[in-house]
Amino acid sequence: AWDAVKKSATLLHVARGFLGFAGARGFPEEWREGDAVRTRLVFFHLLPAWWTHQLRVVRLDDQNREIYTNEGGGLIPVWNHRITIAAVSEASCRYTDEIEIRAGFLTPLVWLYAHIFYRYRQMRWRRLARSLT
Repeated sequence: AWDAVKKSATLLHVARGFLGFAGARGFPEEWREGDAVRTRLVFFHLLPAWWTHQLRVVRLDDQNREIYTNEGGGLIPVWNHRITIAAVSEASCRYTDEIEIRAGFLTPLVWLYAHIFYRYRQMRWRRLARSLT
């Protein structure tokens, strides 16, 4: 699961249907600390955002299985994201998303979108995890 977290293809897979990224072909195959990209979000693969979203990998810690990104743009200046993977047993792990959102008066609406989006991602992750074993 940790190896999958670091791949752009995994991000595109778990977000597919809910969120797309224009210019994703320019994403690195595997994320590394210090990587930074600018992209345009495409909501539900139909509605392009008018702003540019920036994503920068601040920390990628293979030993602790943690990746932390600073993200944001347009109406959502801060969307910081931490993913951690912790072994539960030899055959399973715990995947955790932590999000920091700051979007001014829009924060409650952005929080609601994020809540639904990350539940969707978790569903997509569970399906993907079956194929990783």
